[in-house]
Amino acid sequence: MKKKNLSFMLMLGILSILFSAGKDSPDNIYWSEDYKLDWADFKGQPRFENQQISALTSSGIVHYKGCKDGKIDYNVRAYFEKQESWVKEEARTEHHLIHEQIHFDITELYARKLRKLLADNSFNCGQEVQFETAINDFITIWHNEQKEFDRHTEHSLDRNAQTEWYHKIEMELSLLDDYK
Repeated sequence: MKKKNLSFMLMLGILSILFSAGKDSPDNIYWSEDYKLDWADFKGQPRFENQQISALTSSGIVHYKGCKDGKIDYNVRAYFEKQESWVKEEARTEHHLIHEQIHFDITELYARKLRKLLADNSFNCGQEVQFETAINDFITIWHNEQKEFDRHTEHSLDRNAQTEWYHKIEMELSLLDDYK
């Protein structure tokens, strides 16, 4: 396969960063240590008009907010959107699925980093603008990390780089276990 045919995902956070208040949905998978993505989770229709993309993972971070006891109340969760994620037949390999899982793991890593940031910076009711600004700045950093992953791994073509990133993300997740 050509390099560009293997490019999947970073549109992941980028195309579908639904960073909004929302309800649990059976069309979403919320990140869990006990669950790894399977190709059957990719329920969306492949977009054949773009021949350069063979698969797409749509993931994001949800936060619910309100006001409680004078503080902004929030819940941050990493999720995968089944109906927006898709794969073409040529990408249905274990290696490519691992690449997709790493993208989802990066989303969870950044959900944990966001939880830590918000825990370290209490926002009072009335500071919603500052709260949203902090989150939006953080989302930009997350997007950049997703791009770096694809750049370093050449969209999964560099198997050694992908293995390095797998271990890097696993280590970083373990360092933020307190923010699961």
